[in-house]
Amino acid sequence: MNKKERERQFEEINGRKRSESKLTPNKKIKIYIGIALAVLVTLILVSIFSYFLIVKKESNQASSAVSTTESTSQSSTSQGKTDETDKDKQEEIQKLKDQLTALDTKITEAEAFVSKFKKETAVPKLDIEAIKNNDLSSLEGTWRSQSGNEYIINDSGEVRATWFTNDQKYESVVGLKVSKGQDSRNPETASISAWVKDSVAGGFVVVAVPSGVVMQPADDGKITDKSNHAEERLLSGQEYGSMLMKPEKVYYRVKPDTSKLEEAEKNLAQLQADRESIKSSLESKEKKN
Repeated sequence: MNKKERERQFEEINGRKRSESKLTPNKKIKIYIGIALAVLVTLILVSIFSYFLIVKKESNQASSAVSTTESTSQSSTSQGKTDETDKDKQEEIQKLKDQLTALDTKITEAEAFVSKFKKETAVPKLDIEAIKNNDLSSLEGTWRSQSGNEYIINDSGEVRATWFTNDQKYESVVGLKVSKGQDSRNPETASISAWVKDSVAGGFVVVAVPSGVVMQPADDGKITDKSNHAEERLLSGQEYGSMLMKPEKVYYRVKPDTSKLEEAEKNLAQLQADRESIKSSLESKEKKN
């Protein structure tokens, strides 16, 4: 190898080394930059990932809080509705109880009216045996004839008598007392002695006849009982035959006006029906409560 070849070989060797020496720092810088970029990207990615994790967590927490709030709100609303429903039920029950109390008061008053009207309209049945023993209470009441004559008898047997003669009205107080001798022809009847008080006029006889009894005929069957046999009645006069001869002068018990009693009984029945209806409704609600 000559000198030139050695020089050239030397230059080539030395020049390549210098070149390699010059390139080495550049490569290192690039590596550092690459590493730095990789670290930066990694940090950015980690930051982004962490951010999304935090946001998601906060979102979940917010959702949970909203859900809890909504649940609490719904629970409160539900409880509120339940309490309101219970309150309404209690108010309805109390209202029904108040209605029952008011009805009980009205029923008591209605029963008192019915009792009063029953007493006022009560018609005693003729008690012949009691009359024969001088108990005249079953005669109490008003008796009226077809001709307009009237007896108003109290429970002691005293009579306020009204009668008409020649269209002239007369009034007097008549006393009654059971006759010692009874009519054997009509044992189902009671004969009563009667007289006008504060008068010198003679007395007469009143015969109490129960419903369904037919008086025996008089004057050998020529005079018969033409009165209404289906009704209780009083015959009066001084002679048996004359009493049978004038059916228009026979006294019949005047039946009192029962319209007020009927109305009171109807009202009472309606109140009792209303009470049963309300009572049934109350019991049903109390069972469901």
